[in-house]
Amino acid sequence: MQHHYHKPHPSITSYVRTVLIVEGSAETGTSKQPLFTNGMPALVCRTEKDRAGNEHVIQLTLFAKSTPSGSWLAEENTIIIAYFFKPFSMAAMFNIPVNKLMAAPIDLSCWNPHKTNALKVQLMCASTTTAKVDVLDNLLIHLLQLNKRECEIIKYSTDEMMCNPGAEILSVLLNKLNINERSFQRLFKKYVGITPNQYRRICQFQLSFTQLRGNDFNKLTDVAFDNGFADQSHFIRSFKEFTQITPQEYLRSGLKEKDQ
Repeated sequence: MQHHYHKPHPSITSYVRTVLIVEGSAETGTSKQPLFTNGMPALVCRTEKDRAGNEHVIQLTLFAKSTPSGSWLAEENTIIIAYFFKPFSMAAMFNIPVNKLMAAPIDLSCWNPHKTNALKVQLMCASTTTAKVDVLDNLLIHLLQLNKRECEIIKYSTDEMMCNPGAEILSVLLNKLNINERSFQRLFKKYVGITPNQYRRICQFQLSFTQLRGNDFNKLTDVAFDNGFADQSHFIRSFKEFTQITPQEYLRSGLKEKDQ
């Protein structure tokens, strides 16, 4: 078994992290499985040739959680192509509610039988691995064009809130995206799984926790204001909500606070 990573097509690099290609080999000593981060959403395509040399598409599956390790076992004449997506991208691109994706892997035949049948024919007619990658690239490019507005809204808003999680970011996003609050709430909940404000608060806590853990502050009010909290009291309440302890208790447990 041999494997390598392939750069995504330029048109989808904002939504796809990398492409993994695994090819079965008759050579010995090449059975080591590829390394990748668990929990990365993925589209996995698996094809096999029978003894007569005819190609068959064995698998076309979306995994919102970790892909089972057995998916990477490749016998001779087996080709596995996996697209690993960036956070929140796969649901919007395939127009599938994230809660449905998280519930169980989804076979593309259940997602869209007509598109999947056409895709299988193209994959079986593609004589090389490169040609198969082109077929899958074209599918994702087509889906991105169909759902471009939704994909852009989710990508832009999640990226912005990760960097600027203050409460004012929500109204800023509505203006920049030219979308009303009700539509934004609906799209965000569908493709991310929580409300925009819940996601913003998670980002806000994560940034403040990283600063606190890194001891990158002179006093706790610095952490509060650096991360968009209205005041130190709001920061303490939020920290306790997510961790069940106060910032001071966290510092006493493992870090030395510089200045109260």
